[in-house]
Amino acid sequence: MNDTNEDHGGPAGDHQLLELRHRIGQLDREIVARAAERISLAREVGEIKRQAARPIVDYAQERAVLDRAREAAGEAGLDVPLAESLIVSLVRASVSAQDWDRVRRASVGAGKTAVVVGGEGRMGRWFVRFLADQGYTVGSLDVQASADENAWADAALATADLIVSAAPPVATAQIYDEWASQPPRGVIADIASIKTPLLASIRRLQAAGARVASLHPMFGPSVVLLRDCDVVICDTGDADAAAEVTRLFASTTARLVYLPVAEHDRLMADALTLAHATAIAFALALPNAPTPLRSTTLGALQSLAANVVRESPDVYFEIQARNPHSRDALDRLRSSVERLQRAIEHDSAEEFTALMEEGRAKT
Repeated sequence: MNDTNEDHGGPAGDHQLLELRHRIGQLDREIVARAAERISLAREVGEIKRQAARPIVDYAQERAVLDRAREAAGEAGLDVPLAESLIVSLVRASVSAQDWDRVRRASVGAGKTAVVVGGEGRMGRWFVRFLADQGYTVGSLDVQASADENAWADAALATADLIVSAAPPVATAQIYDEWASQPPRGVIADIASIKTPLLASIRRLQAAGARVASLHPMFGPSVVLLRDCDVVICDTGDADAAAEVTRLFASTTARLVYLPVAEHDRLMADALTLAHATAIAFALALPNAPTPLRSTTLGALQSLAANVVRESPDVYFEIQARNPHSRDALDRLRSSVERLQRAIEHDSAEEFTALMEEGRAKT
């Protein structure tokens, strides 16, 4: 007879299991505490770099950090990709903390006021926080805002240093037309995903003496690390206004891309129309009943599509329907599916291979 209970889940085995789980819990708390300590130290490093006017991102140092992590993983018998993943997450969190610290300390908006039109939308709220972090006294002009905040923003609008419209493109155009009779004194900027509906209204506002810029943050409101993001600064013909909105992101790790405002939508047909339509079409093509099987490709596409179809239908409709270049992008998407279908119907491995090679060359 076996006098021990470890192999049978008895009291001794249960006690050992509890001890191990307790120790794992202690280690988890230690890991979290060390991660917090690391980020705190990284913020101190960021402040030293800021004072020395050095960039936040040091790619050579990041490579050294990853090499050190790989070496440490080998010595500890830890899976190297796991170690890399842990360190990359910590580096991203550290850069994000340094980014926001630098934004706050830059104090671009110190002593200035800003109004965000549509400030209760998701991107509107992001800009309210972003501008407040830069030192602006900022308020939201939005039907969803409180009566007090709307009253403050409405009173501040005429003399505010910066007015950001986070309203949809068509609504922004209507607002601009209303302002054309007596434009606000400060720099006016939209963050619309498409610019065609705004072009005539921008020109009318400028003709009335307004200072008008246009930008497009190529990220959503959940972003925490601007390093991975593009911010498009559109040339409206007002260099001073463009310089003002450029300063908002100059202290961050975002990549600034400069485009003529008239060229913006042609490029967005690929960057947004095609990408969104592909994701939406994939989601619609999924079976009604979830498949019981999993694959890495399916999981990746489902994750992407799930994010897209949970965005604002109104905003995404305008991206598709109000961009005059959308038709070409959608035609190419339909043609690509038809070419793939023909290759399968022809039972032609050669045609299929040619399609794969063409896709490989484009990616």
